[in-house]
Amino acid sequence: MKYPETIFFIGKGGTGKSTTSALISLMFANTHKKVGLASFDYAHNQSDIFEKNLSDKAYPINPFLKVLQINRDKEIKKYLKDTLQNVKKTYSYLTAFNLGDYFDVLKFSPGMEEYALVTAFLNVRKQFMDYDYLIIDMPPTAVALRFFNLPSLSLAWIEQLEKLRMEIYKKKEIISKIKIAGKEFERDKVLSKIREIKETYITLKNIFQTKKKSTLYIVFNHDLLSINETKRIIEDLNNFHINTAGLICNNRQNNSDTSDLKDMPLSGQIKFLPFSDTPLIGEIALQKFIQANNLSTEKVLNLKN
Repeated sequence: MKYPETIFFIGKGGTGKSTTSALISLMFANTHKKVGLASFDYAHNQSDIFEKNLSDKAYPINPFLKVLQINRDKEIKKYLKDTLQNVKKTYSYLTAFNLGDYFDVLKFSPGMEEYALVTAFLNVRKQFMDYDYLIIDMPPTAVALRFFNLPSLSLAWIEQLEKLRMEIYKKKEIISKIKIAGKEFERDKVLSKIREIKETYITLKNIFQTKKKSTLYIVFNHDLLSINETKRIIEDLNNFHINTAGLICNNRQNNSDTSDLKDMPLSGQIKFLPFSDTPLIGEIALQKFIQANNLSTEKVLNLKN
């Protein structure tokens, strides 16, 4: 199976992540690379940028670019439904209870949003299998950072559950496997599910931390608040062992003095999107901006097509 290289765009709300994601997607598409652009941002900015009523079904902008919008509430409901079905299969003796009522409460629990987005990401990644690139327009900083840290946090918890389950095995003297015709079959559905979930988060952690599988760029504006938040994002990502491939300054104020950026982490990897005196709305306007400024992924991302 060939999965696309994933490129995440993260940053403070309002810095221009969505516009940057759209421009980069079109730059790739202009070189006949197959690109999927998925907006995880709840503001639905990609719908406004491309002037299309986007949904979770990929919409073809041109022969090489498809765009979709993740529906957060729908993804949370789907995640809860799938989880409920898994619980019923694993704990069949609980079918007498009305589990649906309990799961209705879970939609308000902390972390549910990130779990739903992670599941959506895995599904989108499969949807764009055999594409060259998958561009992810991330939600604002707080949710995005929890999204990237979720695999590590979940693995720490899952590994403890696995140990606990094994201790229960020992104390209750449960035989975990039976042999039939020389084959071994796992008898404990709970342990099997724990290990299945563990593998999912190991896969996710590997995707986020492996350069060949995904890269991450931070979009910021040339102002103090945006610069300071960008510094904190870089620090947090380093703590998650996730590499920041570069910084993109969306130069909204047309500021040519960049001396105040020299002390920023990764200052040598800052690329600038030129100032635009017209709104970048619609594919035609985006393409004109790319052509007028002679932009390419090689110039903006240091990636060769």
